[in-house]
Amino acid sequence: MRINRLLRVLLGTIFLIPLMGEGTTVIAGEYSQTAYNSTDNCYTCLRLVPSNKKNQQANPIYILEVYHQGQPIYTFETVTGRAFTQTRNRHRAGTDSPLPDGKYRISSSSVWGTLAEVGGRFIPIKPQFRTGRSSLGIHYDPSYNRANGEDGTSGCIGLTNRQNFEILRQFIETYKPQLLMVDIQ
Repeated sequence: MRINRLLRVLLGTIFLIPLMGEGTTVIAGEYSQTAYNSTDNCYTCLRLVPSNKKNQQANPIYILEVYHQGQPIYTFETVTGRAFTQTRNRHRAGTDSPLPDGKYRISSSSVWGTLAEVGGRFIPIKPQFRTGRSSLGIHYDPSYNRANGEDGTSGCIGLTNRQNFEILRQFIETYKPQLLMVDIQ
């Protein structure tokens, strides 16, 4: 049984490796087992955690961990909110603060974003708890690390480059993870 699981993980990883681009990290199984040691059932899911790093615009960097078949396979650097909105109320609409901690349902497909700052495609996520926030998602942040006043997001998870967003989008549309766990506060 254990050999079959190992074979599935190896084949899954080999299939996914061609999707990787610069700035993408493939991680070993011991990197983070938190999602699997918790009471949450996370076989194929995403998890957002802090990194203790900031970009040149003083915006905190968060790590989006991607799990497939119970194993961590990717990590992506992301932003959520803006440098000056990190301490605002995360449950109140219109604050541009980072998204609140909790569980989110991930859409199995992407849609075209309606704002230039979404960077093209947008993967909707829906909080599975009460909050005043809506219209949240995952997208590429075209202003990442630029001194144009737009670095960061209005609460979505913004990937730092388009290539990593495309890798994540392909993963989501192929493997259809349903759970995003946010644990950044």
